[in-house]
Amino acid sequence: MRITPSELDESVPRSGQHNASATIAAPCIVAWVGRSSDPLAQHAKALCEQNADAVATCPDVASLIESPPRLPLTHVLLAQTDRSHPIEAEQLRELQRVAPNASVVRWLGPLVAPSVGLPGQQGWIETISWRDSLQTLPVWLNRSRAEHESRAGSHSTPTRPAQGLVIVSRSWATADAIFDAMESIAGERDQPVPVMTWRRDRLTRADRLASAHVVWDDSVWRPADPKPFQVPEDLSGRSYRHIWMTGMATPAQIHAARRSGVSAVWNKPTRRESLESLLA
Repeated sequence: MRITPSELDESVPRSGQHNASATIAAPCIVAWVGRSSDPLAQHAKALCEQNADAVATCPDVASLIESPPRLPLTHVLLAQTDRSHPIEAEQLRELQRVAPNASVVRWLGPLVAPSVGLPGQQGWIETISWRDSLQTLPVWLNRSRAEHESRAGSHSTPTRPAQGLVIVSRSWATADAIFDAMESIAGERDQPVPVMTWRRDRLTRADRLASAHVVWDDSVWRPADPKPFQVPEDLSGRSYRHIWMTGMATPAQIHAARRSGVSAVWNKPTRRESLESLLA
């Protein structure tokens, strides 16, 4: 094949230029292992499909070990919707052999207690509850890409201002713990710390943030309350994203919260991924 001078000039990087192909992150290849027939599992799998380059579906660990995908797996999600299909210790060791570099998590449906472990578990395997899927799965799947971009120098680009954060809770200790975690995460990621405020029971006219995440603790509000968010009239035009923070919410409560205007539901104790999503 002949190469014209113009083609040669474009194909060879000049001094000081980077080869774009050298900075492209590896594709995100996910193996969903287990059932995905119930609505909660279907929702979690849809999140994987939206945030990954490809998702391979396997009915069980044995099937994945017997016929792994051709491309190397970056993530493996062990979906446990009930306790009728146990995972054997030998299967976990074989899984590590066929996917040595994959990040492995357990996704637990409402019929599986968080205390149920894996046999012969070597080291720590992260567990994601069905309640935390919306905030946690996208962060888990995109974390490797974010680390790659950071290594490639993308952190040198201008960062947009962080949205404010308002914690509405009866307890100052609840807000203080979140504030400390947010400062730590922002420092690790070299991102600006958002303006953070604590309110005991409602938003006030002193809240002058044009855009903010508002986290409502269940000590202040529950979906059964008639008026979920008390926002002063002069703040009604501002851009506030509401989050409900609670413990062990049922699917019906989560649905009711979303109908009331909640964008996300955090399960206590608050996961790091939920806080990271506020800085995305």
